[in-house]
Amino acid sequence: MNIHTSADLSDTLMDRMVLNEANLTNAVLVRSVLTRSDLGGAQISGADFSDAVIDLPQKQALCKYASGTNPTTGVSTRASLGCGNSRRNAYGTPSSPLLSSPPKKLLDRDGFCDQGTGLCDGK
Repeated sequence: MNIHTSADLSDTLMDRMVLNEANLTNAVLVRSVLTRSDLGGAQISGADFSDAVIDLPQKQALCKYASGTNPTTGVSTRASLGCGNSRRNAYGTPSSPLLSSPPKKLLDRDGFCDQGTGLCDGK
């Protein structure tokens, strides 16, 4: 599959896609869903997978040859995949996607928050 390099594929649903040997060079795949997809032999140099949902075995396979930094987002391909992250589920669980940062706190421990902002201060 020949996908235009530097393609913006953010927020796409690519569940169970066969992307063998696809050219994803410098592609932006932020928040994409790639569950049960096959990316065997895909060219991912410079691709940004930040907050993408990828099966762990596929992610581990991609980490073996991930390299480069995305010229659009400035994010390292390895960092966006979480390669070398000893805390596998740093901000996620097996049933929810990994996030690049902790979610905003919406409720304090008493269940009340600021009506003006909708957020709570960290008590």
